[in-house]
Amino acid sequence: MNKIPSNEIARKVLHIGSSVIPLSYLWFIQDREIMVLLLGLLSLSAVCIEFSRGKVKFVDALFSSWLGIMLRDSETCGKFNGATWVLFGGTITVFLFAMPVAVPALLFLTVGDTFAAIGGKLYPVGKIGDKTLSGTAAGITTSFGAAYLVNQTLPLEVIFLGAVAAMGVELLPIPLNDNLTIPVCSGTVMLASQGLI
Repeated sequence: MNKIPSNEIARKVLHIGSSVIPLSYLWFIQDREIMVLLLGLLSLSAVCIEFSRGKVKFVDALFSSWLGIMLRDSETCGKFNGATWVLFGGTITVFLFAMPVAVPALLFLTVGDTFAAIGGKLYPVGKIGDKTLSGTAAGITTSFGAAYLVNQTLPLEVIFLGAVAAMGVELLPIPLNDNLTIPVCSGTVMLASQGLI
């Protein structure tokens, strides 16, 4: 069994903590327009911080002191960090899909993607590029479990297909950030499969 670096652990804790987005939508802010507006404003704020951190010393110092340990090399060199992409993914997913689809799609991102990474790093079986089949299996299992716990209307087959689609996208070397592709692709699959099951 491999060890996970402390910076990656911190990153995964933050990632799974972003489950507050779909759970807040499900339990507290149940108005779709308000949720899109809120996530859109947060996304805009994150973009402003991203552009400021290389140019405004105060913002750069604050950002580095809070999140510096979690940043990957590409993110320290100017690319948007994962949290910004999670907000983008959340905004677009809530905008595109009704709550019964949007909530599990976002849980696939926050829970499934986290455990896919952890499972793949701890037990790297079936390497495919930088990813592993063991991580994909862990992601599908935890994605399905998380969505099942909060599911209200979707057939279990639809949730399962969504979980498989989410982790399939996570496994593939797609150039787009998977914090965007996971919820959008899985939401599309769930939406389409509702009419077939």
